[in-house]
Amino acid sequence: MRRILLGGLLFLMGILVVLPTLLSSIGTKAAAPEPEPQGVDSLTISVYFPDTKETRDLVLGEYLKGVVAAEMPEEFGDEALKAQFVVARTYAVHRMAAFRKPGKVGCPLEPKADICADPRTGQDYMSLAEAKQRSGEAVALSYWKRLDGFQQETQGLVLRYRGELIDPLYHAVSGTATEAAGDYFNEQVEYLQSVDDSWGAEAKNLKVTETRTLEEVAAKLSNQGQPLAVPALANSVKAGKIPIQIVEKTPTGRVKTVRVGNLTLTGRDVRERLGLRSTNFQVSVQQGKVVFQTTGYGHGVGMSQWGANGMARAGKTFRDILAHYYRGVSLAPLFG
Repeated sequence: MRRILLGGLLFLMGILVVLPTLLSSIGTKAAAPEPEPQGVDSLTISVYFPDTKETRDLVLGEYLKGVVAAEMPEEFGDEALKAQFVVARTYAVHRMAAFRKPGKVGCPLEPKADICADPRTGQDYMSLAEAKQRSGEAVALSYWKRLDGFQQETQGLVLRYRGELIDPLYHAVSGTATEAAGDYFNEQVEYLQSVDDSWGAEAKNLKVTETRTLEEVAAKLSNQGQPLAVPALANSVKAGKIPIQIVEKTPTGRVKTVRVGNLTLTGRDVRERLGLRSTNFQVSVQQGKVVFQTTGYGHGVGMSQWGANGMARAGKTFRDILAHYYRGVSLAPLFG
């Protein structure tokens, strides 16, 4: 009996010693929050560099700083830079293998990569070392510090339309009004409609004169099986005619179709084949050469970077800028 009482006493003492620790442990586990995702900016993105023909894996947040550094100059306003971060992030995530729609290719130059470090087929990119070469070490480091803050402030924010990630096209400047996607790419996109871009009217080199020889025009505008003859273009000039006749314009005043000899081409064809700054151009002939007076820079669809800067200087926030250029979209964290 004494042994039973002694054993029971020892058992009770053991419980009293262990129970507080056990209860503390249980309480701690119940109060601990669930692990949260690290965030979209900590993801890895596969980037193809056409100049070196190499593919590198970069942390998305670091990649975005390089994109914004290449796409916007140091003197641009804070809110414009923040808007560019959101746009660049959405553009990149939209093309990443983990998020893009089946059958879509991220980088057309290298299908295994998520995105091309090329402004013609992806987004421009600049490393910190390249920024130092461009602007000097002090300026580059100061700019990178600003970019680091803006990347953190916009951490993970992306643009969606009706729940789907958008393809947030952007360009340098239109100076007048942006172009609807359907009038340039021949594909209507509800959130890429024409909007006022007078905010970008103060952009550098908004209006530029570009000259091409008749030989260049003939060589680059010829279609397969329908070559343009230089003598025919020259005879047209001698007769006082402009060899490139504008047939139709879009609602924003950009060139939609032209006639060159027996060929009918789109304004986009002319711009891209001749390397013009925009499809907002007028044509004349001077001293036997074809002269283009262009307004704006880029395809004109989506956010105008100089327009974003104008809005930022006027006190608009990056949210205001994004809502202006991308109609009907929502702004929220990807992992919200």
